Amino acid sequence: MSFISKLEAAVQANRSLLCVGLDPRAEQLTDGANDEEKLVNWAQGIIAQTDDQACCYKPNFAFFEQYGPDGLRALQRIIQAVPGNIPVLLDVKRGDIGSTAQAYAKAAFEQWGADAVTISPYLGRDSVEPFLKYDGKMVFILCNTSNPSAADLQLYGLPPLYEHVAQIAQSWGSADQIGFVVGATQPQALARVRTLCPQNWILAPGVGAQGGSLQEALQAGLRADGSGLIVPVSRGVMQAADPNAAAREYNAQIAGEVETFRQTKCGPQSLKKELVGGLFESGCVRFGNFTLASGKKSPIYIDLRRVVSFPALFSLTARFYAEIVEKLDFDRIAGVPYAALPTAAVVAQQLGRPFIYPRKEVKTHGTGQAIEGAFEAGQRAVILEDVITSGGSIVTSLEVLKQAGLSVTDVVVLVDREQGGAAKMAELGLKLHAVLTISEIMTTLKESGLIDAATYQSVRDYLDE
Repeated sequence: MSFISKLEAAVQANRSLLCVGLDPRAEQLTDGANDEEKLVNWAQGIIAQTDDQACCYKPNFAFFEQYGPDGLRALQRIIQAVPGNIPVLLDVKRGDIGSTAQAYAKAAFEQWGADAVTISPYLGRDSVEPFLKYDGKMVFILCNTSNPSAADLQLYGLPPLYEHVAQIAQSWGSADQIGFVVGATQPQALARVRTLCPQNWILAPGVGAQGGSLQEALQAGLRADGSGLIVPVSRGVMQAADPNAAAREYNAQIAGEVETFRQTKCGPQSLKKELVGGLFESGCVRFGNFTLASGKKSPIYIDLRRVVSFPALFSLTARFYAEIVEKLDFDRIAGVPYAALPTAAVVAQQLGRPFIYPRKEVKTHGTGQAIEGAFEAGQRAVILEDVITSGGSIVTSLEVLKQAGLSVTDVVVLVDREQGGAAKMAELGLKLHAVLTISEIMTTLKESGLIDAATYQSVRDYLDE
């Protein structure tokens, strides 16, 4: 099983986001004839008392390496002692040139048997790639750590270095391969990384002895689905008189915060309300007298080209697209130029799927191709567009894709203006999937007090006509 498969199964089975840290202290090692036996006996005791509460175990390599060969032999035995349905995240913080990184990766995954590791990104992609070549394994990249002096480097520059790390590292691998380490002591950074990386798992150390707030960390770092955050606790569990009781207490607190998050931020209707409000506040939804591309007059105008200038809104928009797209059957994500291209590219990156786009005008130089990107005839494409009115732009893109030998059965849009687009898609044998309809937008804006009754009625009358 891959790290992600194990992790998600353990999260569900144990109803836990708690990662139990294994950082042995000399005063705890009392049972055994030598250091190896003492370490193994101690760790096996912790594991036996917490394996019904943990979603993950995180042994810290340094705490075993300090005991020399005895410690390393113990680490190998301890990792083997972890139940097979719970992943092991080896905290090694490796980071070196390619050939050395390759050796580190071989040690972590082949010798120690870890499912994931922590990595320093300071040497760039070269230091990470060898770890990603192991199928099903995962790396957690140090991003904004919980130690006090981290700010000297990680907050340097505009945007700060940690944000650059979060953004560039997503191009190194998929969300099933790349996670991030962001300290629970830095809730603002957690929230920022979550905005930049809506799908990636985050390891948030610092709760407990380091003073991080569990509540603030969860509210800032949880994914839109109420998951995606691993909370590692070491001393708070392993030094407790009753590790199982301590782990249960942490899990109860986590469960309470997750439920609060789900009720206030995670429900589909709550997220849709947030999306509609964001579209209105950013000027993507406007009211007045407008002429549409079709030549029709309209009292409402939806300009989703502006979304890209509002990072949080852009992230939320991409998330809604991704939730629909990931359930469909396709080989390529095809964005309709121009408004849908940024979002389609982000969705493709998040889902780890190839992206292409048909050109509005064929180049008269170079290859002169009508579709940008790599594809083959016979493959299936899902079309992403921003808004559908009558569906004209989609039809144009569809013709280009079909001429190239691609088949299309699904179209995904953010907003359906409910003016014949869905019927047109059906005529062409396509199924339309819309995140929002214009009716939903109007109802939400009215209920939220963002528009008055007269504005609402004018648009309703327009739609009825």
